[in-house]
Parts: sequence; C-alpha cells; structure tokens
Amino acid sequence: MSTAPKPVWQLLDSIQTKKFIEEVRDADFLPLFEGPAYELWTKTLPFFDGYAHYSLANKAMIPYFTLDYISNGADHFYLDGSEHPLEILVRHEALQLDVDNILDYIAFHSDVAFYPRRKVKFITDPSHTPYGGASAMAHHFKTLKYQSDIHVSESDVERCFYVDMPLLHEGRTIDGHVQIMKTGQINILKPVFVPLMDQKRDHAPLHYSHPHEQRLLEENLAVLTQSAEGKRLFETVESYGGQLRIISGTGGSGFAPGAAVGYVVAPQNVETYSPYQVIAMAGVLRHMEQHLMGLPRPDPSAPLNEVLEKNCVLDLDILLKICTIIDELSAAGYEAILTKFKQSGFEDIYSAYKNKRPEKELARIFADYLGVGYVEE
Repeated sequence: MSTAPKPVWQLLDSIQTKKFIEEVRDADFLPLFEGPAYELWTKTLPFFDGYAHYSLANKAMIPYFTLDYISNGADHFYLDGSEHPLEILVRHEALQLDVDNILDYIAFHSDVAFYPRRKVKFITDPSHTPYGGASAMAHHFKTLKYQSDIHVSESDVERCFYVDMPLLHEGRTIDGHVQIMKTGQINILKPVFVPLMDQKRDHAPLHYSHPHEQRLLEENLAVLTQSAEGKRLFETVESYGGQLRIISGTGGSGFAPGAAVGYVVAPQNVETYSPYQVIAMAGVLRHMEQHLMGLPRPDPSAPLNEVLEKNCVLDLDILLKICTIIDELSAAGYEAILTKFKQSGFEDIYSAYKNKRPEKELARIFADYLGVGYVEE
C-alpha cells in the first residue's frame, strides 16, 4: 500500500467562493446561497482524474451546513446522496483506479452514495465507524482488529481489485470480501452479494430538488406532528406561510436561512419516512422559529468566541427542543427515532436532558460534542 500523504482540505479565497456560488446557484433555491457565511473548501480525489471534492460550508452554523460537489473547476456535479454523479464521471472516463487509491474510492462512495435498503456498510476508517452510544468504544477496538487485516490485490485478467476489509452487517463487524471493477462497479461478495455502481439506474438531473419531496414531507410530518411540541412548531411556521422543503444531498442535516423557508436534506434514493428526516425537521422548524423570535445566527466575521458562544446557545436550544419531541414520539411508539438520535452522537445530551441537569452542564456536554472549549463564567 502507498505511504503517500492523504489529500487534505484546502480553503479557497472569497473571490473563488463567490464565483463558485454563482456557477452552482439555482433560481428555485436562492435562499440556500444568500448571505456572507459560506466558505469553499476543496480536496483532490486521487481516483477521479482532474476532479476534486468541493464543499460549500455555511460557517454561521455549528456544525457547518454543507452542499457538496465534484468539480474540475468548470464542470460541477452536485452530490445528491445517490450514486448518480459518480456514475456520470465514470461514463466521462474520469475514473482512474489503482491499488493506492482503491480504499479512498470505497470510502468516498460510502460517504456520498446512500442506499436505504442496503444492509451492508463499509468500514474504511475505524475513527469514523457507523456506531454510536455506549457500545461505540467496544466496536471501535473490534474494528481496529479487522483494520489491521485489510488486504488489497489486483487482477489484470479480470480487470478488477479484491479487498478484504471489515464490513458492518446486521449490527456486527465481520470479515468482508469486496470486488471493485475498473469500471467503478463495486460488488460485495461476502457476507452477502450486493452490487453497487452497476450503471443500471436511470439518472435523474443533478440538481437540488428531491424527486420524492412531497411524499417525504407528508410521511415525516405525519410522524412529527404526533408530538404535541412537534405539532406546535409546524403549526406556528404554517400560520405565517413558512415553507419546509426537502432537498437532495448527502447526510441528513437541515438549515433555515430565515423564518420564511427551511431545508431538510435527504439522499436522493430515500423515498419514505426516516427517523433521520424527522429529527432534522424538528431542528429546522425550531431554527425557523428562532428567526421568527429575532434570534438569527451570528455574523461569521465577528470574533470567533462570540460566534461560537451564540451558535452554541442557539444549537443547544434546538437540541433540547428535539429531545422534547423525541420523548413524546417515543411514548407514542416511535422508539426508533430516539435510538437514531442517540446513535448520532447525542446520547450524553439526551441523558442530561432526561436527568434535568443544570444548564451549565448541558452547555459543557454540548461544547465537548462540538470539540470546542467551554469556559464557566
């Protein structure tokens, strides 16, 4: 395996950021791109010749809200949470795989292409294993054991690579055997056969709209409003004509640039209700209400301590509101939402909320989660 240094994120200047935003801006989603808060970061992709990963990060949010792309500086492909942009680049013959970058390719695919019915997940970095909660550390050390046994081989005859690596299957870390064709197709061979990137799907246009937006809104709101607080938040936003939108993208985050509209991200392959979207919706609705209450995000050009302090106060308020809603939904039979919330890294915050810990302790726990310092006054 190569000992070459891994690509690192580079911050581009404000002129490059403004130019990039102008080129990727969509008239139907203008509020997403307004304001001075965006930074543009880029990192080379060693397996896509001439292309890099671009991340447009809204630094007024903590954690940052991001829109992600693959670009060569002229052609921009929005990462909509599906395999579509990767397969398009494969068709453009940009994919250049070798034994030194094959794990980078698998890791990137795993990060940006979401398959809601896939029961097998890759583990290429034990520091980012898909576990959470009290059992995370045990899983972490178990993964390290498997990580030391990763093996990559190349078959010139079959025009592919074989990788022995840890996989997550049915909640357990096990030995996996994966074939990666030089065309980009990924075949999980063991423990079960799962084909990925097989070029058999119709390609939706690469834009921000979600093909199942209306269905996702209806199904997720039907669950959210079974919470009294969730219903109150939605009715408050609805009462003044506020709009909730579902957009395609990686992950399950959300962002409200103002009281008028809030955005919830769902990977394009998601077609039905998801606990992650309910959690994000609860947060976005509270974020919209904060704007309505005259509590906007801080100016990102202000002193860093001021930005962090104000963001932490606003985000902790959102998290505590989510805790209330999740509690009510759990009592109504939606325990899976609480489980996903804890697995997302919020188990300590939820535990402190349930135990009615003082505000300073909640703030310290949240600061630890964000990785920033907490200073008691």
